[in-house]
Amino acid sequence: MNKIMGLMVMLTALALVGPALAQSGAGGGMGRGMGPMLYNPQTVATLKGSVEKLEDLPSMGRGGGQGMQYRGVLLKTDQGSLMVHLGPGWYLDEKKFAVKVGDTMEATGSQVTLNNQPALIAREVKVKDTTLKLRDDQGLPLWRGMGRGPGGGPGKGPGL
Repeated sequence: MNKIMGLMVMLTALALVGPALAQSGAGGGMGRGMGPMLYNPQTVATLKGSVEKLEDLPSMGRGGGQGMQYRGVLLKTDQGSLMVHLGPGWYLDEKKFAVKVGDTMEATGSQVTLNNQPALIAREVKVKDTTLKLRDDQGLPLWRGMGRGPGGGPGKGPGL
């Protein structure tokens, strides 16, 4: 009797879990990147300057530096130099966005303090004739939900 009851419970659990795993997810999660938790629409400014240095930066999101590598540039402006956080390297590559030391850049984004240093989380950057949009007006990354492919976990499968 106990074996039959245990078997029934297990079969019921499997019957409920299978369809849940097959559902298609929305894919709009924030991931581990610099999202709205650091981006503040109230501190948006546009800065213009010369690119002094290109840098790979760790993700500054909930992962505490874990996760994807971001690209940034040290921008020398009339007010001094600050790090401009762009986005993940794969996104910049996909958009064919190239910047080099010496380029003039105009960056619009949220002015923040990171590691006791002034920084800008870029929403949009312009270099020469190229404009790259990185985030929406609220700071949500435009790359969110991209580059993941079909997942194998809950909410990421192909659906039925």
